[in-house]
Amino acid sequence: MRLELDSIKIKDIQESSATAIKDGVLYLNKKELEEVLLKDEKIKSVDINIARPGDKTRIICIQDVMQPRCRENGNNFPGFVDKMQIVGNGRTVSLDGAGVIISNPESTRIEMGVLDMDGPMAGLTPYAKLNMVSLAFYPVEDIKNDANEERIFEDAIKAAGLKACVYLAKAGLEVKADEVEVFESEVGESVDPSLPRVAYCFQTYTPQFDYKGRSDRFFYGAAMTNTFPTIINPNEALDGALVGWNAIKAIETYSMQNNGTIRELYKHHGKDLNFVGVVVYSASTDAENRQRSADMCANLLKNVLHADGAVLTKILGGMPHADIACTGVACEKAGVKTCCPTTPLTATGTLADTILYNDVELDLITITGSPFERTWNIKFKPENIYGGDHHTKIYFSEPIPQWADSEVLNMEQYLMCGVHDHTNSRKIITKEF
Repeated sequence: MRLELDSIKIKDIQESSATAIKDGVLYLNKKELEEVLLKDEKIKSVDINIARPGDKTRIICIQDVMQPRCRENGNNFPGFVDKMQIVGNGRTVSLDGAGVIISNPESTRIEMGVLDMDGPMAGLTPYAKLNMVSLAFYPVEDIKNDANEERIFEDAIKAAGLKACVYLAKAGLEVKADEVEVFESEVGESVDPSLPRVAYCFQTYTPQFDYKGRSDRFFYGAAMTNTFPTIINPNEALDGALVGWNAIKAIETYSMQNNGTIRELYKHHGKDLNFVGVVVYSASTDAENRQRSADMCANLLKNVLHADGAVLTKILGGMPHADIACTGVACEKAGVKTCCPTTPLTATGTLADTILYNDVELDLITITGSPFERTWNIKFKPENIYGGDHHTKIYFSEPIPQWADSEVLNMEQYLMCGVHDHTNSRKIITKEF
């Protein structure tokens, strides 16, 4: 597969009578975008706002963050926007410096993402540096009053947000790219066969957070819970095969589109390693499925991809640590060297206290940022609230009342959009003193 990613630098978004890109400015016809989004009968209305870096704006009730992209030959975000077809090949236009952020103000979830475009939180997240199109969706009454339909509405606004991404990026199809990246994964004669073969084992989901007993759809429009590990081309992951969950868990669609581990392995491909592919799988909630998945991951890595080594990543939560450890041990026993991650789940104690697994086979364990670290006393007085209103409650793990317009917020970092990213594209680390 050969993916050409044409990036257009967006330095501002302005309202206009026609959607177009000129001199780095994305001109947006709000009315036309609204018509695109309201074609879904489950959506009653949508608030469309523009948020720029440095604005005194707080965006709340966030379900996902996305990068505007459009494939030249169609087949965008299959399973959500277009019908099923394998992606990862051809030309895709990407708007660099722009984002689409979707909010669900009437959700009954208590944990919803927050983003400040200025202030101390803005310094921690790359999303505050993007020119954002903020979309807040409201459901028709039948969905609003039906608990089962609420989950369907989340999928509906996920699809609507992705359609907005395609709509915006289409404006760049005839615009000269500021940067062109080529991702070519074929092993050809140009790759030295003596280089170590390295794969990526990507834990993409955990059912422990299933909202109202239903898993999120995110892989070609389908859920992955209770499915077997699967090999995909790394280009598929970068080109819309994978999207974020319906909750902020440090793995938004934006981070899927810009997977840090895949990008880093591509940088080394053909130089000091041979990047041979990606295995995707879901974490488990019971020991039998966990061992089955671990053994199957190890088998695919060793006997199908013929990998000498594998980089593993995990997603938010405590249970996924067990899956990572089990998978890592199975790989090591099969002869595949591993790099396993762990994330401290508490802000107290030592790193050793929070590692959650210890096996002689696992001799390379990396520590990433602590998503449950509390950021105390975020002082920022917003002038604009998007995605809800001034009286919307902001979640905190203890009974501390705080609202959308509170000047001081106390939050755990995983609810602050973009501070953490479990695909390894953030610079947050954990240090022990």
